[in-house]
Amino acid sequence: MSMMYNTGSGKQWLLTGSSLVLACLAVAPTNAFAQDATTNSAVGQDAERQGGLDEILVTARKREENAQETPVAITAMSGTMIEDRQIANVAQVASYAPNVNIQPVGNISGSSASLTAFIRGVGQTDFNITVDPGVGIYVDGVYVARSVGGLLDMADIGSVQILRGPQGTLFGKNTIGGAIIVNTNQPSNDFELKLEAATGSFNRADFKGIVNIPISETLAMRAVASYETRDGYQRRLFDGGRQGNKDSFAGRVAFKWTPSDAFTATLAGDVNIRREEQAAIYLIENRDSPDLLQIVNLPDGRQVAFPSSNFGYNKLGGGAGQCGAPGELAPVSNPNCVSSRWVTGDIDTTWAGGPNRSDFDLWGVNLTLEYDFGDVTLKSISAYRDQKSVIEYDFDVTPHEVLQLTNNINLWQASQELQLNGNLFDDKLKFALGAYYLKEKGDDIEPLRFGFANFFSGGAIDNDSYAAYLQFTYKVTDRLSITPGIRYTNETKRFDPSAQVIYRDYTAGLLPPYPDGVFIQYSRCLVGQPAPQLLPNGFPDPACVPSATNPGGNHNLPAVEVSAKAKEWTPAVSVNYQFTNDIMGYASYSKGFKNGGFSQRIFPGELVTPAFTPEFVESYEVGLKTELFDRRLRMNLAVFQSDYSDIQIVVNEGIAPKVRNAGEGRIKGFEIEGQAAPTDWLRIDYGVGYLDAYYRTVSPTAFPVNLNSKFAFVPEWTATVAANATVYEGDKGKVVLRGDWYHQSGTFKDAVNSPQLYQPAYSVFGAGASYTDPSNHVTVTAGVTNIGDKRYIQGGYVDLNVGGVAEATYSRPREWFLKVAYKY
Repeated sequence: MSMMYNTGSGKQWLLTGSSLVLACLAVAPTNAFAQDATTNSAVGQDAERQGGLDEILVTARKREENAQETPVAITAMSGTMIEDRQIANVAQVASYAPNVNIQPVGNISGSSASLTAFIRGVGQTDFNITVDPGVGIYVDGVYVARSVGGLLDMADIGSVQILRGPQGTLFGKNTIGGAIIVNTNQPSNDFELKLEAATGSFNRADFKGIVNIPISETLAMRAVASYETRDGYQRRLFDGGRQGNKDSFAGRVAFKWTPSDAFTATLAGDVNIRREEQAAIYLIENRDSPDLLQIVNLPDGRQVAFPSSNFGYNKLGGGAGQCGAPGELAPVSNPNCVSSRWVTGDIDTTWAGGPNRSDFDLWGVNLTLEYDFGDVTLKSISAYRDQKSVIEYDFDVTPHEVLQLTNNINLWQASQELQLNGNLFDDKLKFALGAYYLKEKGDDIEPLRFGFANFFSGGAIDNDSYAAYLQFTYKVTDRLSITPGIRYTNETKRFDPSAQVIYRDYTAGLLPPYPDGVFIQYSRCLVGQPAPQLLPNGFPDPACVPSATNPGGNHNLPAVEVSAKAKEWTPAVSVNYQFTNDIMGYASYSKGFKNGGFSQRIFPGELVTPAFTPEFVESYEVGLKTELFDRRLRMNLAVFQSDYSDIQIVVNEGIAPKVRNAGEGRIKGFEIEGQAAPTDWLRIDYGVGYLDAYYRTVSPTAFPVNLNSKFAFVPEWTATVAANATVYEGDKGKVVLRGDWYHQSGTFKDAVNSPQLYQPAYSVFGAGASYTDPSNHVTVTAGVTNIGDKRYIQGGYVDLNVGGVAEATYSRPREWFLKVAYKY
């Protein structure tokens, strides 16, 4: 297939990028964030200040080091910065990092605990347990394997680091876009007490308590408990309820034992319990159909029949006899029918009916052991996490039971990592050597109600992942260093779809050749058969009988466990040169991969379980990290090109979305991050990111995606500015004013570029003020989020042919808050 663009060679692009970096150095600051002193944070500061900005310590290379000397594009925030900016969950950190797009929703999900994350144009929109995320999230070194449960609350967080670009060498699979590293505050030897309460819009009531107790000279305990609640911002006209609320309890207890200077053991347990309503979903469009089945010829040569859910309900289900005859559309005037009458025209109201809940239970425990041998440190991280979710999703967004989905997710994961970090040859060689194992097991059995049939979707997974890695930095001279690294991953993913059966066919008894129903007969003619047994008109052959792998004759997929294996090497290499004490330049290459999987949304049946293969990203990057004017200004710039192959995207084929390997793409861009401290009382953080993402080849199986399609969740421009001004500090206390601005250019929220899910460019503003009393014990903070009340699409789903709907989740409106905090 011919190229759509004349892109030139990668070398030409990098040379152009290098020139751009040098040119920008004279005019643009970056976003290397200033940090408050904190013993527990991986993002810390020097013991002695050297100018206006503090040193940043990060763990991007599995060891603590100065961010300005680390050849990785990083945005880092301390716990204090997270509190100052009123960041409540991990999705909100995206507003302070260029080329990062994280939304607190999952497409086709009513979950209030899921997220969709993209970094540098790479991520994943599907939340299903058979599909992996493209951005890895780590909490205290423990990988969070699923999108549901990834929306972490920011309670007692020591630091957050966003690593941009593939992190396949040190962090492994599913970090092809980047990684988000969250570190909690660890127990310390000082007594600490902090209490906090907040109120605000939608009857907000938040409470948080933190206590740190030194039990003995060698043992310390730290505990945090938080409860957050507020009403939903979307009204349900059907029953007077609401959607989009928050009702979450989170707790964590950690013990740190340090019997000697060399050995440390930390045992921690955490829990998160949510009893919330489903996410706020607005019906953009409803489309009825006069016919039950539509015969469609697909680009790969297959002929399929797509049923209409609205026809099924209006003619066969609850609207039968009231909503017109076959061949006619249902009357919009009749409230007993499904039609466009249920589009409210107001994104804060919905006619959604049915169950209204998003329950989530998570608990976990992890043990970290660390022994310092001197030049070498051995670290072990053992973890277990268990989650259960019940997610109701009123797919049709009407008072009628046309499209109703329920996810029943039950998962556990166990992981073990061993790290050996060291400095050799008088610190000329620093290395990280490690081994990793992840076991994940669980299921998601989904009862689905559609207008034409009821069936179970989902299935069970059983995954094993082994990996080993080595990366070292060799100091060639005092100014020149080289860092090669490589990782080997051996992974097996298993999927058992045996639970997928049609348990009610609304066409049963209506068509004489198919006494059990036309869709059950489709199952008999497709599932487990060597070839489809269809009539010339596309309907199933009435003579079909159940096959060996379709024993009941009503399975959607063969009742056989399938597996996908991947054995991949993911190398990386970087070279950095310290031009002066304040300016460092680097060039790097890195590779990452995300394993394949299986599509679990199938109806009425397929011959075999559909699978997709791994996707890969190879990234080339050059950058500069600088500190100027006696550390009053930092400038970090990066220019990159990412070659993206076997791209996994979500497209519709009939009743539901499926993951396909779309083809090849290329993503080029740059980032400028900065912080300025022109005076001791003012801090300004800002950044800008640019992405040029396009397809180079497209597979026919990805139809209707084509070479002109835009990447989902990938805005061309992102920009952010945040400022803190200490306007008064004296014997009467301290007053700080804060403001922030975030801008994102237009983007589509799905791979097929549905016009209903195009979000034009938008900006969001926030502001706040805080007063701290002279004793430094009490702080009162007030503020407003989304001052301009900008309502933008966070995610959604469009299926007008089968589901007959186009729907979206919009952001929260303008909200005020008042918070009182006490610390001892």
